[in-house]
Amino acid sequence: MSSLRDVLSDVIADRQSFTGDQLVNLRTGKTFTAEVEEIQDIELNTELGRDAREAVLIHVQDIGAAADQNMGDRLLLTLSGVQSILQIVRRKDNPGSVQTEFGCKKIVDATDS
Repeated sequence: MSSLRDVLSDVIADRQSFTGDQLVNLRTGKTFTAEVEEIQDIELNTELGRDAREAVLIHVQDIGAAADQNMGDRLLLTLSGVQSILQIVRRKDNPGSVQTEFGCKKIVDATDS
């Protein structure tokens, strides 16, 4: 790994330790830290009407934690005391990036169920 890449990896790991959120993979029961980024609603016009799902991107710097996440896994996210369940629908594992990115859709507020 290049020295610039080492520095970048250290900066991201440091940032994630302060700004990252704890998530729990409901399949494995393992907890990991990720940066959670809100993205605009996915608005699809379907035969059944408008499909506006709440969606987020999660960025995981820990290679081991990222390897444990599979497509379709459900994750428990707690923000400001509100628990939500997210499902992984996309994985971006670009070898040029020091983070693995997962696209997730919100399934339900866990406090509602």
